[in-house]
Amino acid sequence: MSYDATIQNYANSLGPNAAKDKFHCIYFGVLAHWFPTTRGYLIDHQVLGPAGKVEYIVIRQEGGSHNPLFVVKLNHPSKWTAAGQQMAVDKLVDHIKGQFDLTQYDTIYGLSGIGLHWIVYKMQRSGNFQSTLLVNWQDNIASDASYAEFAVIADLVYSLAD
Repeated sequence: MSYDATIQNYANSLGPNAAKDKFHCIYFGVLAHWFPTTRGYLIDHQVLGPAGKVEYIVIRQEGGSHNPLFVVKLNHPSKWTAAGQQMAVDKLVDHIKGQFDLTQYDTIYGLSGIGLHWIVYKMQRSGNFQSTLLVNWQDNIASDASYAEFAVIADLVYSLAD
């Protein structure tokens, strides 16, 4: 399978100099595909940055506790350098550590995106917040190959909430 044409076409229309904000709708479309409200998920845009900018996207389980299951941190395409990749992962991991105070789960998954490039980690509370790389950097979150990779990640997140 693949994402619908709207997501793919919009992703293909973005150039390397597109503003970070332009990527939010791509990632929101991908997240809404895998974590729909019909399955009891909420996509929460956390505004933490200056001027009210969305800094993180958190997938939560609907219900009384609203447990964080999956955290997304998006970065500007210009960060697509070795140093930028490391910084993006470090920011994601640091933010996930704080999310453990808000969840009953011992595992939270996280995605860091730099433009259309993306990577996924599994973070566990035990062992002083152990992080494990699950999907190394992929080139295009809207591609057919990324769809197949994300299906595996979505199943892992589903298993937390079941």
